[in-house]
Amino acid sequence: MRTRHRRFLAATAAVTLASGVAVVEAPAVSAASGAVATPQGGQAQPSPVTVALAGLPGTVKTGGAPVEFTGTLKNTADHPVDVAAATFVIADTGTGTKQSQFKLEYQAPGGTQWQDAKVNAASVGGVWELGRPAVPHLAAGAEAVYRLRLTVAADAPAGRVTPGFTAVVSDPTLPPEQRVSTALSGYPDLVITPAVAPTTPAPTPAATPDARLDGLPAAFTAGGEPKPFKLVFVNNSGRDLRILPAIVFQGATELPSEAVRFDFRMVGGEWLEGTPGGNSEHPGWLYYGLRTGDKSTDVILLAKGETRTIDVRLSFTKDAPAGAQSLAALAGSLPGAGESGAEASSPKAGFTIEAAATTAPPAPTSPAAPTPTTARPSIAPVVPVTQATSAEPSPVAIGMPVVAAPAPAQAPAAGPRLASTGGGSASEPMAITGAVAIALGVGTLVVARRRKHI
Repeated sequence: MRTRHRRFLAATAAVTLASGVAVVEAPAVSAASGAVATPQGGQAQPSPVTVALAGLPGTVKTGGAPVEFTGTLKNTADHPVDVAAATFVIADTGTGTKQSQFKLEYQAPGGTQWQDAKVNAASVGGVWELGRPAVPHLAAGAEAVYRLRLTVAADAPAGRVTPGFTAVVSDPTLPPEQRVSTALSGYPDLVITPAVAPTTPAPTPAATPDARLDGLPAAFTAGGEPKPFKLVFVNNSGRDLRILPAIVFQGATELPSEAVRFDFRMVGGEWLEGTPGGNSEHPGWLYYGLRTGDKSTDVILLAKGETRTIDVRLSFTKDAPAGAQSLAALAGSLPGAGESGAEASSPKAGFTIEAAATTAPPAPTSPAAPTPTTARPSIAPVVPVTQATSAEPSPVAIGMPVVAAPAPAQAPAAGPRLASTGGGSASEPMAITGAVAIALGVGTLVVARRRKHI
């Protein structure tokens, strides 16, 4: 295989000479053997110039960034020589690569400008001529360095190829038939690998505020009046946040949304119902988002260092399941650029739901036995008792019975009061200290629906 590569590289030198690149008179070249023959048919003289490739990687990806390396020519003779032409080649080893699937650029020795190498067509692999406009003249022991840049097209087949560097050298100290020689580099392998799709770095979670519950009652009575408490969110993240507040019930007994009434208070004092929803990851939990129904006010803007307190109230219907429950405040943070949504939760706070009290009906009573009628002695007429204003004896003193004056008639009882509906008025002593609260939108799926308060 190495012999075939050597022959290929030598053949490229012959192509270069045949194309008229050489600036010296060149003898005939045998493309089949890769040797530059003399008129007498002898083998070509060894070249006084050596060629070395450096920096060429072992692999290159199709469709990837260009790879840079160098090709260095060094004159080992004790006298000057001329480099008639320099050529870079890629010998295909069976992968079926084409010249069009490669791009070669170079900087001539001493130059700083990248330029496209001239393509010298090849059926497989590739051949490029370098430095035709400026042929370097190498003094004894001098070097000429070509900077090279190779790009492999995305449609190039994967496999192994062999690159190489050749130079046609003219030694003026030799007879004309022996002056021209070919300098060849080594034969490093270059593996072409398929491009790997770039991986997108995982987004970082968005910053979240601190969340807590303040004043949650220890017990609620099923069917009882709503009880107030507060949701508090503190932004200690060092940046402004956009949050979606909510609460979540996490008790051992699943609460049906129909048994819960959760309200939050708007800036203007109006009380609104929270929006119930569930979460596929925690099917037994019940979420309530603080949602206004107006998308323009769904998000609370929580400035850096700001504390936001939201007044809420909670009650349960008379058929709510009794038992222990727990509640937590949530704050979902909306993501910024390069971030994913994140959620903060307060510590869980426990409470109990007590069954509604029942009133036993009054026990039946037996009718009273009739009282026998007995003769009663006649008595004197009843005289109203008045405050004595003279020395006359009182009726008691004279033996008359005392009868209390009849009590004044009572006013009729007031009618029954309206039952509490759980609603409130703007005069109640609860207020939101900032922007409108909204529904949970990160980490949970809130399904908006309204229900009757029982």
